[in-house]
Amino acid sequence: MIPDNTPVIVGVGQFVSRDEPSPDKLLSALDIAAFAARRALEDTGAAEAIEPQVDVMSVSRLFEDSTRKVAITNNPFGRSNNVPGSIARRIGITPRENVYCAVGGQTPQRLVNEMSERIHRGELGCALLVGGEAIANIKFAARHGFDLDLNETIEGDYTDLWPMNNADKMVSDYEMAHGLFLPVQAYPLCENVWRQRAGHSVQQHRRVMGELFSRFAHVAAHNEYAQFPHERTADFLATPSKDNYVLSEPYTKWMVAQDAVNQGAAVVLTSAGKAREWGIPEQRWVSLQGYGDCDDLNVIERPDLSLSEAQNLAVGRALDSAGKTVAAIEYLDVYSCFPIAVLSACVAMKLDPATTRTLTLTGGLPYFGGPGNNYSMHGIAEAVQRVRDKPGSHALVIANGGYLSKHSAGVYGPPASREWQPVDSSDLGQRLRDHGRAAVTETPHGDAIIESYVAAYQRGEPAIGYIVGRQATDSQRFLAVPDKDDVQTLRGLFDTEPLGRRVRVDGSGAVNTFRFVAD
Repeated sequence: MIPDNTPVIVGVGQFVSRDEPSPDKLLSALDIAAFAARRALEDTGAAEAIEPQVDVMSVSRLFEDSTRKVAITNNPFGRSNNVPGSIARRIGITPRENVYCAVGGQTPQRLVNEMSERIHRGELGCALLVGGEAIANIKFAARHGFDLDLNETIEGDYTDLWPMNNADKMVSDYEMAHGLFLPVQAYPLCENVWRQRAGHSVQQHRRVMGELFSRFAHVAAHNEYAQFPHERTADFLATPSKDNYVLSEPYTKWMVAQDAVNQGAAVVLTSAGKAREWGIPEQRWVSLQGYGDCDDLNVIERPDLSLSEAQNLAVGRALDSAGKTVAAIEYLDVYSCFPIAVLSACVAMKLDPATTRTLTLTGGLPYFGGPGNNYSMHGIAEAVQRVRDKPGSHALVIANGGYLSKHSAGVYGPPASREWQPVDSSDLGQRLRDHGRAAVTETPHGDAIIESYVAAYQRGEPAIGYIVGRQATDSQRFLAVPDKDDVQTLRGLFDTEPLGRRVRVDGSGAVNTFRFVAD
């Protein structure tokens, strides 16, 4: 018999809207999250019994609330003063504890890990995890001049995990000052190191990425909850065009996460004892059998820019604690905001990146859709459905926040008759530090070699560029940008192969600058 204190997932729900909105019929992110939560509660088959007993509702943070500068997206039509309270009101529940989570795509999986532990300890009986985005609707409304008021005032307390403390920052002030801020201006640093190691030109690597992600698009094309359910060939993805323009070398538009979505997902967690009390059949239960969490160093400090040792550790801990190998797991959902996130995860799973195994259950963030911090809630929902549909099967979900920065992984399967065991990941931080970090100087000077670079476009024109370099004298790593008036150096990042080229760096100013020197 499954012990009463075993945490089990008993309900999952997803929602997508592809309808063109109108001023009198526009779904907000809160509406979409509530729809997903309602579906998850109904999926339990015991919604009436569960709703009054939801102890905790944790909400993945909206993109519009995920940065101090509101640089990713903005909602010009107002917001709720209490996002969890607004969602709870729409559902008609009054949780004892409402939580608005911090930033990061690892959030859904980390929530499942944390709430499973709390249920096992008897601290709570039922948790509702939910999130949603309506970025597509908001962008459409702003573009067409809709007159909307989405402000809401909700009474009641909630726990807001923002602002993040310094330990939770994804980039340092030094990195941000030199351009490492938006994902499309950060992930290329990792991707370009990978392609150099593989010996690929930009064009060759686009082909590799296109082949990889065409398989993701195929899955999305058959997923009823996908925002962009279309087949996309490797040729289309790898070839710059009007419909697939280059955002940042080597990425074209349809190789990166698409945030213009209207999607929501939710998960209901409880104990086996409560599930029995509510009459939920055991064949509907899915258990978290193993998991791991680990946050990486700042990007500039990582010994290998193309990989995340923290991801290796988190995935390894999840598999080891579940007593599973990847070969023994039927279903995989790998975080796929950029190709390098998938390539890095393959290393963590000890899979050849050229594997023909299906690496996504949803279709991935570029094609299924990238609903902000809540994407992996969809991956978890899909994993639960697969495990239910194939008794005895298992699924691995790998979630990533930041710039290969924050990692959470979970193995899902049927609940076991033995006592459920919490997983301690507290030692992984020390193991990460033992792995070492790159020596960094914030005031470089003299001759150096380019280790990686970012070359980003705006409106089709070269606009943003910076490098990670190594000083010739001591191999210390640094960040630098072209001088604001040095168009030639900026263009050199776009028109030539920058990797391995010699530069001269000046660290005497507010930001470091560099210029190319003759080889």
